[in-house]
Amino acid sequence: MATKLSKESLRTITPLKPPDRLFDKDAALLDNYCVVLFDFVEDFPEFEAAIKKAVVIGDNAALGRNLSLFAETLANIHADGLQQECERLRDGMGAASHDKLEANITDFLASVATLSVDIQMAQHRAEEASKPKTRKYQVIYANDTNSILAVDDIPVTLNLLSAALTKAGYRVTGVTSGAAALDYVEKFVPNLFILDIEMPKMNGFELAVKLREAGQTAPMVFLTGNTTREYLLRAVKLGAVDFIVKPFNADGVTEKINRIFKGAT
Repeated sequence: MATKLSKESLRTITPLKPPDRLFDKDAALLDNYCVVLFDFVEDFPEFEAAIKKAVVIGDNAALGRNLSLFAETLANIHADGLQQECERLRDGMGAASHDKLEANITDFLASVATLSVDIQMAQHRAEEASKPKTRKYQVIYANDTNSILAVDDIPVTLNLLSAALTKAGYRVTGVTSGAAALDYVEKFVPNLFILDIEMPKMNGFELAVKLREAGQTAPMVFLTGNTTREYLLRAVKLGAVDFIVKPFNADGVTEKINRIFKGAT
């Protein structure tokens, strides 16, 4: 049976705009809505692959069909803003150059992937809340700081993260390898880690294990372009409290990090 999400947790997933009747009348409506959400998570990778393939081969007919079907799916889960964006992409295909269309599709799919991740994390938190409290890693914050260590092998990504989070008042240090991160934590204890998963030599999963072995207890947020359930579950088992989907939006990143520091995870 699918995990039931509370109305409070659903309302934290900002792209969703479920009608009040799901919360205020028949409890079965809310249960059915949760099932639809989890079906969306399962179906998204197939939609994503079909849309990307149509863009790559330049098959606008297939792209239009898939965007229309996807818009209907987004309507079913009451993701109104994303539904409208999907329809705008479909209706504007003919007026956009291939490069512009590809860029717009990439940004749109990243937004939908973030929604998929947020639904999965809400489900995970609901499941954990129903279990005895056996959290493996205690979340500990220093009282006088809000330091973040960001690790990504692409300097541009680190610069974008640092710019967004520094503007929001965080103290961000960026390094480009797992080895550099391990050197850093020999002297400093960050309050949060942001780890890219897909890195050479030492990936984010491997780095997470080494950080825990080194005694680091701060929560971890993973940067990724892969939003499949199995992939995310592996990260959660290593202590992930949330995910940032590439390419990311600065406001969305700041919102996630603010939530973590306020203890909303």
